[in-house]
Amino acid sequence: MRKIAGLSPTSWLTTKSVFSQVFAVVVFAIQAPILGPRAFGLVSIVLVFVGFCESVLGNAAADTLISIRKIERLHFDTMNTLSIAISLACGAAAFLSANLVARWFGDPELASLLRWMSLLPVISALAAAPTAAAKREMQFRPIALRTMVSSLIGGVVGITMALTGFGVWALVWQALVTRVVASVVLWMAVPLRLRLGFSRGACAELLPFAAPILLSRTLSWGTAQFPRLIFGLYWGPTELGIFGLAARLCDILLELTLVPRYAVTRVELRRFADDRPGLLAAFAKVLTSVSVVAFALAVGGAATAPVLFHAWLNARWYPGILPASLMMLMCIPSVTHYCGGAVLLAMNKQGSEALSSAIQSIATVVAVMVFAPMGMVPATAAYAARPVLLLPVPALLLRYKCDVPARLLFSAQAPALLAAAIMGIGITALRIMLEPHLRAVILLPLLVAAGALLYAGAIRLLLPEIARDYAARLGFRRG
Repeated sequence: MRKIAGLSPTSWLTTKSVFSQVFAVVVFAIQAPILGPRAFGLVSIVLVFVGFCESVLGNAAADTLISIRKIERLHFDTMNTLSIAISLACGAAAFLSANLVARWFGDPELASLLRWMSLLPVISALAAAPTAAAKREMQFRPIALRTMVSSLIGGVVGITMALTGFGVWALVWQALVTRVVASVVLWMAVPLRLRLGFSRGACAELLPFAAPILLSRTLSWGTAQFPRLIFGLYWGPTELGIFGLAARLCDILLELTLVPRYAVTRVELRRFADDRPGLLAAFAKVLTSVSVVAFALAVGGAATAPVLFHAWLNARWYPGILPASLMMLMCIPSVTHYCGGAVLLAMNKQGSEALSSAIQSIATVVAVMVFAPMGMVPATAAYAARPVLLLPVPALLLRYKCDVPARLLFSAQAPALLAAAIMGIGITALRIMLEPHLRAVILLPLLVAAGALLYAGAIRLLLPEIARDYAARLGFRRG
């Protein structure tokens, strides 16, 4: 236990992400054939209306508390009070608008689902203060334990209810139980007491940080949820559920490769505020290490998607193969956006990070509104192309706000991108040759193994230091 407790912050967050995402895949693999795309589409629509507090208010509150250089208990108490008050208002609005939303989407079942899920905002708001307290001290163990324990308990509830015939309600109760357990575990794991209070002075200190962060998080949330809203209106719950699976696979990759490193980098790089050479060196190292993992999983996932769907799911899900491939490839440009945003926040350039989010949100609205009527594949392709077309935005902001040259931004990722391209071509060629002769459940592990060998060889040639580092971690001696 001592060895586990001594894991680094990045290792704790990576452990959390790996466990929660792998377990989520297991839960989904059991539920998907039973519930079908429509159930997941219905819950996706509901989460558009109740997810604001969790994805925006909770994260914005935590980031605001992290940004305060000299923090006192009154800051936490004030933020608790504000978060809970706003969350209560949001939950009440969702509850009262349930019938309107059901009529809007033409599905009466949405009303009862939305009423129950309106409990989520208050439950999620309770976790903001302890999350910030743990992150400020670089204590990511409580956050990891919270996610793993809550995912496990909520997943067991969701699987049990799906197997016993509760239909879409299995997903509703899975979400509720997961959030309740997460809040309870986190408060038990940090040295804070849940208290309410309000201080005008503390509020005045929080506001300059909260305003741009709240704007940024709102725009990021809108970027993710607006497509689901519009796609649901045009396509209905079933096709939205298929798109949701594609988006979920992308989210899994982001959670495994970018989110843990983003959370640590956003805090870790603060020490280079007055050290530009140190900032450039540390940032280049982050970009390289993140891209090595992210590019491999994104390209490998896209290349194996056809076999993965046939080995894993039934025919109701097969229209999602191409959208899933496109969404997973979106993780490649996301490395630049995530890592660039972490640097801007670390240097207290919250306004610039908010501007980047605003531009992405505008691009999302345009892409969704133009391409949604054309169908799922064109709309998904347009949605996935956004971060590629917007790469100049973080490059320019980092150049003019943090004096980070664009050549560093892209040169640090180039070797991993080339290695991933080599792997992707090899996997695709092998799949085309063997697919007519082997069942999907046999072909999938062969493709994974072949891709891993190809990528390892390419990384050894292009990034020998990274290859030696990973070999050492795996227990192989040099030479």
